[in-house]
Amino acid sequence: MRTIVKYEIEKIRQNKTFMGALIVSAFVLAGILFIGFHYSQVNTKQGEGLKLYHQVVEKSTGEFTDQNVREILADYIDRYQSIDVNNRTFDMFSYEIADTFFPKDEDIYLKMNTAMEQGEKMTIDQINPKTIKEIGFAQFETPLKIGSYVTWYDLFKVTGQLFILTSIVTILICSLVFSSDTSRNMNQLLLSTRFGRNKLTIAKIMAVTLISAFLFLLIQVISLVAFYVYNSGFTGWDTSIQTNFSLELFRFPDEINHLQVFLIAEALQFIGLLSIVGITLYVSSITRSPFSALTIALGLFLLPKAFTQLIKRGIIYKLLNLFPINNYRIEDFLSLMSNKQEFMLHSFVQNIVLTMVVLVVMKIVLDGAVYLRMKRYQVT
Repeated sequence: MRTIVKYEIEKIRQNKTFMGALIVSAFVLAGILFIGFHYSQVNTKQGEGLKLYHQVVEKSTGEFTDQNVREILADYIDRYQSIDVNNRTFDMFSYEIADTFFPKDEDIYLKMNTAMEQGEKMTIDQINPKTIKEIGFAQFETPLKIGSYVTWYDLFKVTGQLFILTSIVTILICSLVFSSDTSRNMNQLLLSTRFGRNKLTIAKIMAVTLISAFLFLLIQVISLVAFYVYNSGFTGWDTSIQTNFSLELFRFPDEINHLQVFLIAEALQFIGLLSIVGITLYVSSITRSPFSALTIALGLFLLPKAFTQLIKRGIIYKLLNLFPINNYRIEDFLSLMSNKQEFMLHSFVQNIVLTMVVLVVMKIVLDGAVYLRMKRYQVT
């Protein structure tokens, strides 16, 4: 069996379509990482923005308390008023916190600019920011932690985009597996061999699953290396997800940090990718050309997203949210799976487990269906 699997992997690797897909994917991957990290809102003014960001983060990291928020905002308005507008570096970290805590009924920036024109300075006492309780942050036995969050939000966005890239490449590879043999009339030869109707089919399923898994892991490792360089390490891994002001999930009901969210997202995406492999292999086994298999598989991949734009409530809507295209974005699966109206069960953990189980079962059932179909395939 190992020999047959190696042979199938090598056959896929030597396929010109596969090689072309890898080359194109490498350019797309570079573009996603370059735009997601190098051209982020933090990394402005030839790196000055990123430098300022890390300085502010180092000073601000700690327990999320009203006092800490007040100090962050005090430093922010002081820095804002101390630097000329032409030399001012955008402070994304403090800006989003200010956007949350500054009063909404007055323009604080206009007041600061007016004070600067008059040679004066506003202080935090003149602003009266909101409190954590007034905003409505989730409360737990231990205080939430604030720290680096903008860079992790960028990582979350990049991770979602890379999943789409990996899924499309996977669909392209899987669509070739059985339909390619059918289009070349190879089934009569292959299925008449000793292992053609059992071991060969299993080997094909295993080979394409291993290749897809390897591509997913490779792309994620490259992304993490790029993030490590961009973020100067993994600073902010233990920051509470509720204090990620870019996500605005202030009331998220579970105590969880950035690293835990990332690992859950990776597990969900990986299992989602396996289900995509299962769907595409089945489509490939029932179609007569790679183009038809690719078109149908891409349609099935995207269709649940289109349906959720038409169906906004009810059991069908909740079932559609189980599909990878509707929960690949980290902010989406966090908000969807923590809301009973959007998902099946009452808690975030229950919904995550349910989704993973459904996707694994889908993969197993579809692989079984492919095996049985090829075993009973009637050569014409």
